[in-house]
Amino acid sequence: MWSKLRKRFRRFSVFALDKRRTITSMIAEEVGNGATVVLFYVDIVKLTDIENRYGDLIAKRVLHIFERTLPTVCQDVLEIKGRVLAIQKLWGDDFAIYVSFPKGSHEEECRLLSISFQEQAELQLNRHVSFVNREDLRVHIGYAAFPGQDVVKEMYTSVKHAVHMAKYGISSEKYTFVTQYHKLLQDEDIHTQFMPIVDLRDGMPLGWEALARGPENTPFFSPAALFGYAEETDTVFRLEHICRKRALEHLRYLKPHQKMFINIDPRAIDDPYLLRGDLIKLLEQTKLNPHNIVLEITERHAISNYSVFRKIIEEYRKKGYLVAVDDAGAGYSSLESITEIYPDFIKLDMSLIRNIDVDPIKQALLETIVQFAEKVKCKIIAEGIETERELESLMELGVTYGQGFYLGSPAKGMAHISGQAMNFLRRVREASAKTDREPRIHAPVMTDIVTKTICVGKQTKVRQVHQIFEQNQRIESVVVLEEGKPIGLVMRFQLYQILGGQYGIALYYERPISQIMNKNPLTVKKDDQIDEVSKRAMARDAYHLYDVVVITGDNGEYIGIITVQSLLDKMASIKLEMASSANPLTGLPGNVQIERELQARIKRSEQQVVIYCDLDRFKWFNDRYGFEVGDQIIVRTARLLKEAVQHYGNERDFLGHIGGDDFIVMTTPNCLDAMTAFIIQAFSSYFLDIYHRRNLTDANGLSMSMAGVRLSPGRFGSVEELAQQAAAMKKIAKSIPGTVFVADKAEEHGVSFSDAVREC
Repeated sequence: MWSKLRKRFRRFSVFALDKRRTITSMIAEEVGNGATVVLFYVDIVKLTDIENRYGDLIAKRVLHIFERTLPTVCQDVLEIKGRVLAIQKLWGDDFAIYVSFPKGSHEEECRLLSISFQEQAELQLNRHVSFVNREDLRVHIGYAAFPGQDVVKEMYTSVKHAVHMAKYGISSEKYTFVTQYHKLLQDEDIHTQFMPIVDLRDGMPLGWEALARGPENTPFFSPAALFGYAEETDTVFRLEHICRKRALEHLRYLKPHQKMFINIDPRAIDDPYLLRGDLIKLLEQTKLNPHNIVLEITERHAISNYSVFRKIIEEYRKKGYLVAVDDAGAGYSSLESITEIYPDFIKLDMSLIRNIDVDPIKQALLETIVQFAEKVKCKIIAEGIETERELESLMELGVTYGQGFYLGSPAKGMAHISGQAMNFLRRVREASAKTDREPRIHAPVMTDIVTKTICVGKQTKVRQVHQIFEQNQRIESVVVLEEGKPIGLVMRFQLYQILGGQYGIALYYERPISQIMNKNPLTVKKDDQIDEVSKRAMARDAYHLYDVVVITGDNGEYIGIITVQSLLDKMASIKLEMASSANPLTGLPGNVQIERELQARIKRSEQQVVIYCDLDRFKWFNDRYGFEVGDQIIVRTARLLKEAVQHYGNERDFLGHIGGDDFIVMTTPNCLDAMTAFIIQAFSSYFLDIYHRRNLTDANGLSMSMAGVRLSPGRFGSVEELAQQAAAMKKIAKSIPGTVFVADKAEEHGVSFSDAVREC
């Protein structure tokens, strides 16, 4: 049968796989003479299905007929433009046809020949096969040209290329794209864009991530499409190899302290170009070293054999390359990769970064990762930063490096951080520097417990807000903004209550959120005191009692929210702290609360007065009559000052016990006269029983020196400055006999003190 078949093939050569060298020599000879050699791959579509349906004997007869008709179809179609060198049976029903085009050929010509061949082959096959349903007999075809540089290697790659093409159908759009993709690989038509990786402490670039792009204005410009075709055609290693070569051509633009991050698929980790190529020479020419290159091990695919993988990684490390685990948190085995690879960098996937400013669980998780990284001497890089609030949250959590569209988009050159992000980092640095100069203790204000939530515009549809709640199960509120200022609030339970009504969805779902939002939410300023806000929050009606409180800045701009739960928790912790640090004798707030209160009042934009109170001759009483009498005097003094504040002060006044016989009162100018007058008038009567028991008279009894220091906006920069002024005023007060109040140069500052000095 074989001899008869060869006679029917006439002048076409049919070779088995074991005689491939003969074919390669023919191809090499044709290419050497200037011809273009193209491999056409053909097979019968789903021959196995035919075998299952009609039986093995019928399938063999179909294959036999197909083999007989191939030479005729080759002669009728392919010989019009070229010369058939050989027809080779590869396996089963798969055949390779090698055609030489002496005058060359182009892509469109090969495509048209393939379409004609397919039509003719199906026509001939169905004409000779009458025992099978003709709709079942179809032919696949694909093609691939031989570049002629390494024919032996190209024999394999060309067949592989043609098989991939045949699978999609010669006339389909996918077939065209696969053809273009293979041409892209052949021409190595890959371009590189670079995305900055920024040091969040100063905005300077740690380095750039090299991102592969195909030709512009083609489907392959998108990396998702580019690597998608690589997956389909099993050319991931080849594509990544080209991408790395293109990226490393830009090494000359790096400075010695900067780094280039290059992606490596775990399946393509053993790249000779990096391990055994000329890259080291290139690094020497650019005065760089392997430490300037960070290999990003992507988490898109599982690492099947960590033992082998670790050995290759160690080979890279020995040469000096750094290693990063990419897409941590979104891949197959992030923790295992980290523990096995011991990376220098951990790049957190954007799924962990998205909306981290409003997601407490993500914040807690990232805080743990940061602590872990510090312990193992690894650096964290947050990917996918797209908003200022995300960046701010990451900085607060201690993340050192980041990348994302907010920081800088991919570009052809090695661009630096964007202007808006740099301005933000600069403001943060300036604020931090200012904070470092201030005392560490801060008053408990709203910003201590502020959190973030998602914000929308007033024209946002109710449907969209509902979707926000559905997609973000951990948030309970959405703030409605207009020009950056809050104008309304939507709570989850209230929205669901409205939409859950009989006609809720029909009435409101496609309407603006402004129609159902709470137009008068509790809004407070960032510097308001927590205790005051807590009282206002708990005074609301029952329906809005657990609505979040909206925090605004000095100009009414939105800053964040606080929940009633966090407000109450903070109040509880404040009360616990006050109880633990209060003076045990008088129960009044001690120095911790005093310093916080002073710091808060220094920052306020209103006129206030601080009164330092010091008992005269207290040491004499304490030494002469003992500590018990001394304690009684301290308690009596505290009671007198409490009564003065309760009767003549206001609810925002503050009374504290500095220690020993020193007290402090903070009030407003309008309460000052009545309060100090009462203290001066009532002071002696508070200690008459002590005088009588000790046979004392008012002349040798106690007195109090009170020094008033005016607090006006911008007058003092710190508690220390205020304390220095108070000490000077107290010295003046103590020089005057009796119970006396002295104000600091009141007439020069325009404060409405009735007397600069008042005494008993």
